[in-house]
Amino acid sequence: MVNKLRIFSLLFLIWAFWVSTAMAITVQAVADRDRVAAGESLQLELRVTGHPDEDPDLSPLQRDWDILSRSQSSQIQIINSSISRSVVYNLTLMPKQTGTVTIPAVCFGSDCTIPLPIEVASTSSAGKVISAPLLLEADITPQTVIAQEQLLLKIRLLRRIDLIDGQLTEPQPGGVAAVIKQLGDAHNYETRRNGQIYKVIERDYAIFPQGSGTLQIPSLQFNGTVADGASRFDPFSRQGQRVRRMTQPLQVKVLPLPADLGQRSWIPATTLKLQDDWQERVPQFVVGEPVTRTLRLSAGGVLAAQLPLLQLNLPPGFKSYPDQPRREDQLSRGGVTGILEQKIALVPTHPGQYQLPAIDLDWWDVTTGKWQQAHLAAISIDVAAAVAGVVANPPVAANPVLPAAAKNLVPEGQKTLPTPVAATVSFQTSFWPWLTLGLALGWVLTVLLLLRQRYYSQRLPEVKTEVVVQPDEPAARRIVVQAARNSDPQATRQALRRWCQILYPELSTGAYEKFMDSADPRLSQQLKNLDRSLYGHTGDTWNGETLAEIIMAWKKKAGEDKRETLPDLYPGF
Repeated sequence: MVNKLRIFSLLFLIWAFWVSTAMAITVQAVADRDRVAAGESLQLELRVTGHPDEDPDLSPLQRDWDILSRSQSSQIQIINSSISRSVVYNLTLMPKQTGTVTIPAVCFGSDCTIPLPIEVASTSSAGKVISAPLLLEADITPQTVIAQEQLLLKIRLLRRIDLIDGQLTEPQPGGVAAVIKQLGDAHNYETRRNGQIYKVIERDYAIFPQGSGTLQIPSLQFNGTVADGASRFDPFSRQGQRVRRMTQPLQVKVLPLPADLGQRSWIPATTLKLQDDWQERVPQFVVGEPVTRTLRLSAGGVLAAQLPLLQLNLPPGFKSYPDQPRREDQLSRGGVTGILEQKIALVPTHPGQYQLPAIDLDWWDVTTGKWQQAHLAAISIDVAAAVAGVVANPPVAANPVLPAAAKNLVPEGQKTLPTPVAATVSFQTSFWPWLTLGLALGWVLTVLLLLRQRYYSQRLPEVKTEVVVQPDEPAARRIVVQAARNSDPQATRQALRRWCQILYPELSTGAYEKFMDSADPRLSQQLKNLDRSLYGHTGDTWNGETLAEIIMAWKKKAGEDKRETLPDLYPGF
């Protein structure tokens, strides 16, 4: 019995040794090179033999390296009834810094690789051979601006090598709130640098800082794949060397608004034009007939949303009906040009000579750093009286019979007029038969139509008419109050316009303007504050609590009914 136990123990030890030998795990890390340049990638292979307890833990590796791609391949071999399994993890790594950067130990459970030191050379020390084939540049102008002035950012990728693919990060300004617009699509051209011809891809951006301080443009990054010798002849190959290029971070100093801004509209522009279609040719005016005046404002380096509405100070005797203004941003490589177009229908109510006042608009010239003024001269106009309607005179019977007393009142010149007897007889004898025939035909036609309508009404099914319920005034007012309490200027303006259209349904246009004209000073001031916040005149945050309280307590003026608020397009009648 003892011998059997000894034999069984020996066999168990032999079997355990064989199993431990067969199940032994080896892990190894192998890099394709031990020296790279900044912005270049390397290949790392993690080779595993056996069955590890866990998958590789790559978190220590991501501290100093970016993992651009990863793949996995496995292999199983059977030799003399012995089964072996191996797995290779392929990683594409990009260093995050220069100097000696270590690939740390990568562990598969309790089994870990040996750390590998890699030398990462900076771009300057790598020489022209490394930096020249692919360059990424960024520059911004000007270096110092005033709040809401336009900045131009240009990003250029220069290459004289073949790229399989690539991706460029978008600029993310920081430090100061800013509005950014890409100026069209990317531009492609060629340039010469140090005797070498490069293909260039350029992107242009316009940036508008909304406050003062230091505007920061972090480093922009390009990640791409450079075609190697084999992939050049295979258009479907996606293999190649991964590369990265980064720009230097940029900073711009943003100055506050000028101290003498006052009540002026803030328009920091390179150029500004104010145009009026009545300056060259004044139209003809007639009482009660509308005439449209078109004002156009274009400013270089300014967004259209920032341009203020032009105010017309009309003399008494005119009514105005402004149309919805049109705003447009025209984009070019030189920047943004904001355009504002206003159409106002003017209706004179009394004839006479009038003078429409001049229009002046102050704007800030960013080139000279001084205030400039756009001017439209005053216009003198003549308003003609409305032409009275022509009233047809009733026909007078020829040779009327006058009483004896009235015969003496007829002037001598009219007693000898000839008497058209034949015409009178023809009219009396031919008019009444035709009139009777026409009335008879009309009566017969009416009877036929009534019978036809009754016939079809009995055969056709009843059609239900769907009644569209328009929103009532209290509901529209509540929407205005809610938007104002949320301090959302854009939503408040839209809700105000819908509410005004309900208040004045007889006006197709100009309901909001009529509401502004009838507002008391306190409400008018709040509406001006709303306009100022919408068009960027100040950098302050708009608070709509006061406007919400005023709208809640607002009441329509007594005696202001539909008949009184109808636009008087024909005041002469």
